[in-house]
Amino acid sequence: MKRNVIGVKRNQRPSGIAPSLRPPQRSGVITGIRIPQRSRHSQTLRDQNLRFTRPIKLAITTAKPSLETTPIQRTIGPLRARPFTRQRQRIRPTASLSPLPSGHSTISSAPNSRIRLRTPSARPQLFRSTRRPPRNRQIITTAPTTSRTTPPPRKKSVRTPQEIQRCQQILNNPMTTADEMWSEGLVVATEENSNRKTVSLDSVIRSNLANACVPRLDETSCEMNVCYNAYFRTMDGTCNNLKNPLRGAAYRPYTRLLPTIYDNQLSEPVGSMFPQLRPSPRLITRQLTSSHASIVSEEYNAMVMQFGQFISHDMAKTTLIPSAKCNVCQNITSRCMAVSIEPDDPNIGFRRNTCVRVSRSSPICGSGNQKPRQQLNENTGFIDASPIYGSSVHDAEKFRQGTSGLLKLPSFHGTPILPFDQSKCKSRDTCTVIFTAGDSRVNLFVGLSAWHTIFAREHNRIVTILNHLNPQWDGERLYHEARKIVGAELQAIVYREWLPKILGAAFSSVVGDYQGYDPNIDPTIANEFTSAAFRFGHGMIQEFYQRLDPNFGNSSFGALAFEKGTLHSDVLINEGGPDPLVRGMFSQSVKRPQRLTTTVTENMFGSTDLSTINIQRGRDHGHPSYTKYRELCGMGTATTFDHLSREILNTATREKLEKVYGSVDRIDLWVGGLLEDPVIRGLVGPTIACIVGPQFKRTRDGDRFYYENPGVFTRAQLSELRKSSLSRIICDNSNTITMVPREAFRLGHLTPCNQIPQMNLSKWKE
Repeated sequence: MKRNVIGVKRNQRPSGIAPSLRPPQRSGVITGIRIPQRSRHSQTLRDQNLRFTRPIKLAITTAKPSLETTPIQRTIGPLRARPFTRQRQRIRPTASLSPLPSGHSTISSAPNSRIRLRTPSARPQLFRSTRRPPRNRQIITTAPTTSRTTPPPRKKSVRTPQEIQRCQQILNNPMTTADEMWSEGLVVATEENSNRKTVSLDSVIRSNLANACVPRLDETSCEMNVCYNAYFRTMDGTCNNLKNPLRGAAYRPYTRLLPTIYDNQLSEPVGSMFPQLRPSPRLITRQLTSSHASIVSEEYNAMVMQFGQFISHDMAKTTLIPSAKCNVCQNITSRCMAVSIEPDDPNIGFRRNTCVRVSRSSPICGSGNQKPRQQLNENTGFIDASPIYGSSVHDAEKFRQGTSGLLKLPSFHGTPILPFDQSKCKSRDTCTVIFTAGDSRVNLFVGLSAWHTIFAREHNRIVTILNHLNPQWDGERLYHEARKIVGAELQAIVYREWLPKILGAAFSSVVGDYQGYDPNIDPTIANEFTSAAFRFGHGMIQEFYQRLDPNFGNSSFGALAFEKGTLHSDVLINEGGPDPLVRGMFSQSVKRPQRLTTTVTENMFGSTDLSTINIQRGRDHGHPSYTKYRELCGMGTATTFDHLSREILNTATREKLEKVYGSVDRIDLWVGGLLEDPVIRGLVGPTIACIVGPQFKRTRDGDRFYYENPGVFTRAQLSELRKSSLSRIICDNSNTITMVPREAFRLGHLTPCNQIPQMNLSKWKE
């Protein structure tokens, strides 16, 4: 079937009915976060006195804006938690909750940018009766990857000006088909970068060491890659949006939901010049965010946490000032934010060191002087498997095995594993392992290293099959086709399997079904998303992780203590590989994220407190207070701590907040969001859901290569991709795992691998 290469942009996104948990409210407010009663989870925490007691309920409606509402409130409506009766409610349709920002908004990604909303020329309809797009909508599509009737592309990677012009003509004409580009031999599978500006990780590191700042990508050209970018992503994410080619690209500033706040209006973290404005992060940790107790989910397993970390590394990476420049216990505020330790701190190691050293995030060169300090995202804003492949052409070459299309996966003890210097691992007692991957954080925890290994194996598995199906393809074609498929698998897992479990009932309203690519949406990652809201996953870290043998008995190596698996990648290769750990994770309940285990607040790296780092990171990035984001999400203005009772149900927790902070206007975003009770059927509170959900919607809807966008894959290929699942990927890329959950993130019954649906890659045969 012929498909259009590209169409004209649609004029308006369809509005529609979103499912809700209660009938429409006349006041038009979001009243939606219900914490279901869980008898097993209502036990009192020893040190936090946290009890899930009074359920509340959230319905989503839309109100007419008043003179006092902000532009974003006019778009999404206010967000408020409201008590509900125990009488069972019928599910009825209500007005849909537009994402934050809505599809009619424009996000600026300038160094001092924040989300700016443009008032639409006509008010969109609040309800729709069908999910079909309006008649005046034409979907922008990307050309299909393959065609059975056309020859393979020429092997040359550089096109003549005449050929480039011809590619542009085909792309600009919505009536032409992809077959024309294939039949004329114009398609290439090699990204050309000789005539456009790029930024590499090496250049970022050099600038950071020399100048304590990082360069940004300010310009690019899509002309030389027209014949490539009709089918494949660039490594750095440029030219995804053909009209705004820097949107979502790597080495670009984060966008912001609210303007920055600094003590000097430019760069000094809140509390650094005026300590009375914020309490000590270490005090906050001891009193509020750290707990010996652990409440686990009865539904979901520990893979929720570990896969979430992998996805967070796919979407964002912030450069830090080198730790060598932050080795003293004093505030060198441009580089270091040391947190002093009180004499009564129970941690002897912290008292001995007298402080917790926290390196600041590296600013973008030029920011922080006359304009507020801004931070840079080293990764693309898209879900594109960048932890495997890297985010620039220069870096991607390091991980490839010559020109074969394969990734480097050397054999160690007969098992393919990520690259490392094997000469430093002659015996278990003298083994030093530092893996190399597309994201340098691969060695943070062995569970993360396991996912890197599994998805790298998946790439090579796909390359091998495609090479058998299409022996005429060269290594470049094999590499980029496999990369495209792996990225699509990740997207399918995130939006079908993982994210709905995080957001619960709010998913259908805040993210919803895919309605097509919208070039007016900016997928750039929000600063508050990566440096605050998405760090809820730190609350899911557990003290121990099970390791199980093929019969699901305890492994001979025993359970893995978190601190033993942190920065100790040798554990992965010397103690059974990824299989025992993965098998244990899908058999172990995930911890709910409302508190951090003392493993990461007292024992991490010997003298580091992860909670303190998170609090300081928010201040480093200039985040306004938690209450400002509650207002942004429509939950109303909070002037007293009792005003937080609908989001933070436990009275003792609110009293501790008041004791530590004194004023609601001083609560840090990460702290307030973490302490909120979870949304109905979800794992996070309403403020985190309000930031995380819309970001994933923008990431999806602003991605021209999102796998469900018509034309990215053929219909037959898309049908196969919809069979993909994390359980299937585990089955295909493990050595000894033969039983998995049918739904990878759910606890419960295990299914033989031969009963898990599998993609048929023959649909990629030419």
